[in-house]
Amino acid sequence: MCGIAGLTQDRPGLLEEMAERLAHRGPDSSGIWRDDTAKAGFAHRRLAVIDLSPAAAQPMVSDCGRYVLVHNGEIYNFRELRRELEALGERFRSESDTEVLLKLLRRDGEAALSRLIGMFAFAFWDTKERSLLIARDRLGIKPLVYAPLSGGQLAFASEIHALRAHPQINVSLDFEAVSEYLACLYVPAPRTIHVGIRKLAPGHVLKWRNGKTEIKPYWQPRIAGEREIGLDEAVEEILPLLKRAVVDRMVADVPLGCFLSGGIDSSVIAAIMAEEAASQGAPPIRSFTMTFEEKAYDERDAARRVAGHISSTHTELPAGSAFVDRLDDYVRAFGEPFGNPTALLIDDLSRKAREHVTVALVGDGGDEVFAGYPRYAGGRMAQRYRRVPGGLRRKLIAPLAELIPESSRGRHGLRRAREFLTGANLPDAEMYASWVEYFSPEERQALMGGAGTPPERPIARLYETAPSSDPLDAMQQTDLQSFLPGNLLAYGDAMSMQHALELRLPLIDHRLIEAVGRLAPELRFHDGLKTLLKAAADRLLPAEVLNMPKRGFNPPMGIWLKSDLAPMVAERINRQSMHAVGLNWTAVKALLDEHHGGRRDHALKIWALLVLDAWRTSVA
Repeated sequence: MCGIAGLTQDRPGLLEEMAERLAHRGPDSSGIWRDDTAKAGFAHRRLAVIDLSPAAAQPMVSDCGRYVLVHNGEIYNFRELRRELEALGERFRSESDTEVLLKLLRRDGEAALSRLIGMFAFAFWDTKERSLLIARDRLGIKPLVYAPLSGGQLAFASEIHALRAHPQINVSLDFEAVSEYLACLYVPAPRTIHVGIRKLAPGHVLKWRNGKTEIKPYWQPRIAGEREIGLDEAVEEILPLLKRAVVDRMVADVPLGCFLSGGIDSSVIAAIMAEEAASQGAPPIRSFTMTFEEKAYDERDAARRVAGHISSTHTELPAGSAFVDRLDDYVRAFGEPFGNPTALLIDDLSRKAREHVTVALVGDGGDEVFAGYPRYAGGRMAQRYRRVPGGLRRKLIAPLAELIPESSRGRHGLRRAREFLTGANLPDAEMYASWVEYFSPEERQALMGGAGTPPERPIARLYETAPSSDPLDAMQQTDLQSFLPGNLLAYGDAMSMQHALELRLPLIDHRLIEAVGRLAPELRFHDGLKTLLKAAADRLLPAEVLNMPKRGFNPPMGIWLKSDLAPMVAERINRQSMHAVGLNWTAVKALLDEHHGGRRDHALKIWALLVLDAWRTSVA
């Protein structure tokens, strides 16, 4: 796990500055390589996880001197690939996955991507052709941003903050990105908050040569289930893939553990890890749970049950609103506004877990892959609700739904009921977007002082490209390409790498996603959420764990904004600060008044505005 950066045309001292800005991602060593003929160069910061020796240092140059690689991530099948390469006559000087990747790319070029199992962002330079190949893993676990420069040149890095070191990059505010941030609470790829910086989308490759850039996808998830088999048969297919995904991610030359919430996703991972450790005669696995004083958010009891069942060495790490004092560090880690406050929990959890381990397996992605969000139930229910006469739905039920009150104390049932009844009258794409986007098009239009037609919904645009018309398929497909990489994976990487902790995510192994995506929707959701995963988990965990209610991993932001964070809201959200990011104060004040008056729970929206101002001041 590392930080990488590079330039197709180097400038004195710039690579060193970019590497310094990535130091938190790789505290173990730093490396710079330059092509004196082409004037290109790479920078690398290393967090040593596999092969801790200097032989695995980067940038890594091929034996012939022609090819150079910088790599961030882990290739989980590197040992299998190495054996194949050795059979072809290749010889290795290290035990690292990076050297395997270098030799595979030298032989196969872009075609090597189809062979890789893992999480990665890498750049591969050919000194003879003076060409650059950049790729990002299939799901977007590892970040990569780039900037087109004058004269057709290119710069890239793991983080926006590193790219801002380049004096030629246009870092002016992209107001379309601000609008999409308000919709999603993150800036969806390929945009960033800056006009001159772009994200390489998950599963995409960028090729550069002679000032010309080509970007194209090499893999995309496909949830279009057609295979109708029995549930037991499906479990027999999926469980081995699930176990393999976990075991593959347990390879490390440093201390390893897992985050354990007590929910089914992390519990399944912990159970498989414990089973594997026992089979290898290894010590009990380490597990970590974050605890809250607010009972509606606390999962310590469930986590204790799982930890006891699998006999893990379990550690509870208390959370509290005091870690919001790290807001400036939080914003700097993303390099742009990021409005999901769960990121603060991951930051705090990563900081504390790093005192014990260097690698942690986590359950992120389980909801997207195995259909675990309540909104998936809503999407299927909406098809039945629409059988109610349209006039009755639009003229009576929807207006009454707007009167449903909300809670800011961690209970979201009433809010979800209101959103369902108002959104279910819309076409599927618009309906789903109305559930998962935060500021509506009308709210964004008011906030940004616009007139005419409200802005589009970015999630609706993506939903319309789904390969299946089945609502569950389409919702999962959309989330795998939006909410997962833009939100969950973004904050997982940014926050953990602030503390040089590597997170690994077995539930989004692409082999697992491909297999689940081919199964009929009823196998993923039949008698409730996560039908298939629960059936698999039944062979690993006791029934009491499987039947625990879903809580989600979220901070009590509504409570904190009314107490500990109230002074920050008053200080940061004002006419001047909002105007500085292009927002209309009248619309912002109306939002605040509605929240403080108890008419709506706008806690996440207010937090998003706080973060927007914090980002503004961090780059001023």
